[in-house]
Amino acid sequence: MKLKILFVCATNSVQSPIAEALLNKLDPEHFEATSAGIDRGEMHPFTVDAMRAIGVDLGGRVTKTLRDVLSRDFDFVITLCDRAKKECPRFVAAELVHWQFEDPLAESDLTKQQRMFQSLRDQISHRVRLFALVQVRFAAKETQVSEQPRLSALYHV
Repeated sequence: MKLKILFVCATNSVQSPIAEALLNKLDPEHFEATSAGIDRGEMHPFTVDAMRAIGVDLGGRVTKTLRDVLSRDFDFVITLCDRAKKECPRFVAAELVHWQFEDPLAESDLTKQQRMFQSLRDQISHRVRLFALVQVRFAAKETQVSEQPRLSALYHV
């Protein structure tokens, strides 16, 4: 069974599409990642460039808002900016997690901003890899425990 993950940022144009694409590329066997924004934004060109540099094409991707995914169930909702953390509605069955990243849009120098997008991509990649590793190992342990005979069955006469 795949874990369903929702990544949320302010406009679904920077952090959340990066996280969605990285997790779906890393481990589509165990995870189904989706992303959305509090509001709908335009995919930032530096987001597209940063992901294209590692072989992931986000060009032409349509951004989504939380309204587009409110009816879906998720195992984890991961907010990726302060606004998303404050304004994200509660998904009843989901565990809420917050990952804080520096906002590259706060930088006015375009050369520095572009480097910040690349750094953001790498930081999110590290978090996504660690998250996936922990979740897959946890699921494997849970499976092993459930497959072991219960003590009561061992002593059943």
